[in-house]
Amino acid sequence: MPMESQTKLNVQRKRKVLRKKRRIKFFRVFVFLILLGCALTAAGWVSMKLYGWASQTYAVYAEIYDDYKQRRALRAASFDPRFDGYTNILFVGLDTGREDTGQQADNLFLLSFRHEDGAVRIISIPRYTLAEIPGMPQPERLNNAYYYGGLPLLEQTVTGLLGVTVHHHVAIDIEALKELVDVMGGIDVYVETPMDYEDPEGDLYIHIPKGYQHMDGDTAQKYLRFSSDELGAYGRSKRQQAFVKAVYQRVLQPDVVTKLPLLLDVWQRRAVTTIEAFDSAHFTNLLRKLSGTKPEVVLLPGGLDANGSWVCDKAATEAKMAELFPAEPEPEEDEGFLGIF
Repeated sequence: MPMESQTKLNVQRKRKVLRKKRRIKFFRVFVFLILLGCALTAAGWVSMKLYGWASQTYAVYAEIYDDYKQRRALRAASFDPRFDGYTNILFVGLDTGREDTGQQADNLFLLSFRHEDGAVRIISIPRYTLAEIPGMPQPERLNNAYYYGGLPLLEQTVTGLLGVTVHHHVAIDIEALKELVDVMGGIDVYVETPMDYEDPEGDLYIHIPKGYQHMDGDTAQKYLRFSSDELGAYGRSKRQQAFVKAVYQRVLQPDVVTKLPLLLDVWQRRAVTTIEAFDSAHFTNLLRKLSGTKPEVVLLPGGLDANGSWVCDKAATEAKMAELFPAEPEPEEDEGFLGIF
């Protein structure tokens, strides 16, 4: 084959190879652009969906928060501004209940946090305290208020009895109390006198020796329910005070911090309360201020009458409340919707 023909053939081959390479390169670029377009389209679609979901979620929670603020404002409208520097919570322990009356308010105390320094005061209120219950013609025992109108009426009655604003209420039953104490790992309480009581019909058997006792949930609820000593209801109230002190000291222990998720789970499942998720920032701030100092625990001033009812000494109660709630603390500012995070 002549040289010239060979050269033309080589040139044709090279051109053919180059055209093939260009086609492959073009195809690759074309595929890349298609994939890139698909990826950008998908990213845009996902972004739009995420934005829409986030906007919708925020709108829902903003609406929920607005409803919460309205409920809080409605409750706050009845609050005495003298107590704006405090958070007062009525704790109610409910018994196991009976077929004819249902659950009854078995233990009552007011837990108060002072915003200024985190000081804690606890006012123990005997359940048999004679009180003026709204709507009733004459004073009755305080635990009847729960029977007549549940927690709202009981809260209203306690407010009138003490002359102190109740910002929130919390109610738990015996099973919830047992579970909370067990989750904490038990509490240490000094038992001043041996406790022995049996009620086969009520399936209640209490046998707790004198001295320091590490109590699990079941023992703790029996300790609180015992009222068969010579002090009766008064002794029961004193034991409630000792129990509350023990719980407070236990909550401050470092190992309990790791159990907070479990405690919160029990709280959410079993507690009946006006405290809401949006109150978490406020209570977190209060908990930060708590110190190892033992809380001041007082018994509602008064005494037993011939029928075993606790008769409140109104003058002494008014003086004690003025001592516990001086008017110096300033109210905390609202942290707003984003303050919960």
